[in-house]
Amino acid sequence: MDDQLPDKEGLVSVRLHHDTCFMRHLLGSLLACLPAIFAGCAVLEEGHHPLLHALDEALPEPDGSLPSVALGAALLPVTVPAGLVDTFVAHPALTAPTAWDSTGDLLWKDPRGSTFYQAAIFLPKLAATPVVFVFAWGLHCAVGE
Repeated sequence: MDDQLPDKEGLVSVRLHHDTCFMRHLLGSLLACLPAIFAGCAVLEEGHHPLLHALDEALPEPDGSLPSVALGAALLPVTVPAGLVDTFVAHPALTAPTAWDSTGDLLWKDPRGSTFYQAAIFLPKLAATPVVFVFAWGLHCAVGE
């Protein structure tokens, strides 16, 4: 009867195999969704990179010559940090006013109901304002205006 029950090592290896397969399928699914995620990403839209745009305006047009290619290679250490600053600092800072306007439109603009009703929901609206702002900010950063 004991020979029908799997030993502890067999159970552990089956569980480990199941976890490994699950993680591999999850990673594959996430990688398959990346093009769809980046297709609607506001960071990739024109006008959301002020530092990179300023660099493009200041530099001459590339013409394929050796000095032009060398200049491009030399500027790589400048453009990568500029792109990162644009993505994680400038773009979120530029979308914050739009998110604040969206929060005001959603919670505070055009109050409905009586004065008593507005007084009753004032504190919940006040408490919801930062939560709605953070959500709207993240949405504006990810999707755009």
